Amino acid sequence: MITLIRTAILSLIALTAAGCTIPLREARDEAPPPASDPLDARLLRCSALGPKAAADDADCQGAWAEARQRIQPPLMGK
Repeated sequence: MITLIRTAILSLIALTAAGCTIPLREARDEAPPPASDPLDARLLRCSALGPKAAADDADCQGAWAEARQRIQPPLMGK
């Protein structure tokens, strides 16, 4: 009986370890869904530019500022 319990526990540990090595999502080669909002379209364009090119792009800087304001509006007193 103890051998059966040990085997079951070891099997669960082995399955858990194997499950952790399998990627949860596969890399997607398809394009992102079309943007429903003009800000989304601007942010997608900035994402496609890459971090270095987008950091120097004035439109990307404006889009990021607008996105920050949507997430965290400015305080009322300031």
